[in-house]
Amino acid sequence: MKNKKMFLGLLLLCLVNFAAHLFFYPQMPDIVPTHWGFSGQADGWGPKYTILILCALPLIILIMMAVIPKIDPRAQNFEKFGTIYRGFTIGITVFLCAITWLTELTVYNLLPNSGNLVSILVFGGCGVLFILLGNYMPRIKQNYTFGCKTPWALNDEHNWNRTQRMGGIVFVVIGVVFMMAIPFSRVLGETGMLILLLGSSLGGTLWIYLYSYLVYIGKMK
Repeated sequence: MKNKKMFLGLLLLCLVNFAAHLFFYPQMPDIVPTHWGFSGQADGWGPKYTILILCALPLIILIMMAVIPKIDPRAQNFEKFGTIYRGFTIGITVFLCAITWLTELTVYNLLPNSGNLVSILVFGGCGVLFILLGNYMPRIKQNYTFGCKTPWALNDEHNWNRTQRMGGIVFVVIGVVFMMAIPFSRVLGETGMLILLLGSSLGGTLWIYLYSYLVYIGKMK
């Protein structure tokens, strides 16, 4: 019942969000900003129908999140961490809905020309999601679609639990890096920010896989 009410509420949010975009759509120029650099300035443009594609994304993700627990071979385990999964679904859906308005805000000059508000919204939001998910990741039970799904973790429950605990630490660290990088976006520049954020994400992912393997071979007791 909780899942159904949550899904219907988020579905309504996505539909209202899409309808609101449709209201402003006729007033949008033929070419609209679709990408923003780490400095917060628009640096990519595209046809205005891109707005409709972007604002449909939260709905698509929501449907995927609703379907995943039903088709996962270990679907019953989702009941054991249902609160976490619902919280993540709510967070990612609301976050994506908010991000879809960057185009309209830019077109109507409601975003400041200077400063890094876009970076705060995007990377700050991602950082918060990483930190929150990291704190709850150790409570995620074995499944094939959510959590740190290494081959060794999927094959052994003990390995899974150890991997999720380490994954939680890594996710918190990545989230902190995302948030701490925001004030230095102008100093680091586009290339520096890209290296820092991709490096922390990829490095964290590689460490999780290595850690899970080390647990598998008995090097991490």
